[in-house]
Amino acid sequence: MNPHFATLVTGLAYQADQALNGQLPPGAPGNPNPRDVARTLIDTLGMLEQKTAGHLDADEQNLLTQALTALRFRFVTSEKAGQGG
Repeated sequence: MNPHFATLVTGLAYQADQALNGQLPPGAPGNPNPRDVARTLIDTLGMLEQKTAGHLDADEQNLLTQALTALRFRFVTSEKAGQGG
């Protein structure tokens, strides 16, 4: 597995996870909504998955797929929880 690819995926996934927890870095410009930040990061990982399709080794593909699946599930369930069920 390319360590740079792994760092990119885990870094973006961590940032999305933190945003889903309502935590943004200090000084984030424009007072963004954490859910919007999380959605953008998840969409970025999704774009990365599309653009690298067929070019990743099995470990890289597995890392990206697992990160996206977990984040998308959290995003959808947190959205439903916020709507009262």
